[in-house]
Amino acid sequence: MAPPLQHPAPTLPPRAAITNRLREHLPPHTNYAGTSRITRVQYPGSRPTNGPLRYLTHRDQHGNVDGIANFRLPWSPTTDHAGMLVVEALEAANPVAYRALWGLLIDFDLTKAVVAAGRPRDEPLRWMLTNPRAMRITRQTDNLWARLLDVPRALTQRSYQTSGELRFTISDDQMCPANNRTWHLKADRSIATCVPTGETADLTITISALSSLYFGGMSARHLAYAGHITPHTDGAIGQLAGMLWTDCEPHNSFGF
Repeated sequence: MAPPLQHPAPTLPPRAAITNRLREHLPPHTNYAGTSRITRVQYPGSRPTNGPLRYLTHRDQHGNVDGIANFRLPWSPTTDHAGMLVVEALEAANPVAYRALWGLLIDFDLTKAVVAAGRPRDEPLRWMLTNPRAMRITRQTDNLWARLLDVPRALTQRSYQTSGELRFTISDDQMCPANNRTWHLKADRSIATCVPTGETADLTITISALSSLYFGGMSARHLAYAGHITPHTDGAIGQLAGMLWTDCEPHNSFGF
């Protein structure tokens, strides 16, 4: 049974404040038991030409907001373009809130299509649908970039999916030449060290490839095939991929 709607709803705090709190619990992998509640709010300052801006908030059994979405139902003078629901943002701290918010958005009355821009590439929504092929990606663009300036500091400030160690050489960094050497990276999930070494490297990697891998969404094997990583020992690419990979893929929900 779907969580009940409450209307009229209380005034919401700014969306940024809510999403900042939600990000403390992301990525959304931890489930929990208990009842939940969705609240629908219409934002009074929205533009009528695009349809009023509405918010959905999901609350856990303690009444704390653990999910938020904002959407519009644009007005159209023709029936061909009527019945569209536009999701402008959706953030959830756990799978329960995620499924509840999307479950309501894709089940609105008199809605023929749901459009959502700026969503992650590995959106779980597809696997909620009876027909996963009904979800189509019509446009894809990049909205997240990284360039490592201090390699050892950057690699020791992130967590790692698996424990391991790797020796790698960088030799093409013209802007930050201090990065051009062989490094020994040793990681134990949340604790990592990265120090210079005179030992033989397991692989050579360009600074752009390492920067692309830093957030965990890029494939080390793809970069190797493209010539940005050269392995020197068996299994080096797999070790690099396993250490830097993350689940879910990194995603920037705010354009800048």
